[in-house]
Amino acid sequence: MMIKRIFNLIFIVNVLLFSHNALSLTPTFHMGQEINFGSIVLSTGSCSMIPTTGALTSHVGQFICEFQAGSQYGSYTITANPNKIIQVKMTPDLDNGSGYIFNPRASMFSDVASKVVHNNTDFVEINSGSSGIVNIYLGGELTVYSLPSAGQTINFSFDAAIEWNEID
Repeated sequence: MMIKRIFNLIFIVNVLLFSHNALSLTPTFHMGQEINFGSIVLSTGSCSMIPTTGALTSHVGQFICEFQAGSQYGSYTITANPNKIIQVKMTPDLDNGSGYIFNPRASMFSDVASKVVHNNTDFVEINSGSSGIVNIYLGGELTVYSLPSAGQTINFSFDAAIEWNEID
């Protein structure tokens, strides 16, 4: 009888220990809304977007963004396993001959931590917390250094420039 109880206890402990791996999920990345600076003045100059509100402010040189004319901050969500370290890196769109430079600013939040990312091309770590959800709000500085032609639209997709992974 005692051996049967010990065997049952060992079985239950093994199920509890190994079920954690069976219940883990594959982390995912979701874009809620893409960053958009809205309409800009046909000039060289820059503007800055606050990541948590989307508010536009002057940065360096002439202010080229029209206040709140269609602007919105970017929002992204990483759904990971609870209480894991998530590494996030945001690659700036530097001078590639396009006439503009974008330097990202981001605020990241989980239910246990928050981080601000600015002028950093290295991975930044954040704990996914008990929910496993990390929200990323994206703003940054947009600088136009080459006069765009009339009617030109500057488009860039930033979700591909966000690198991330879950650390075991």
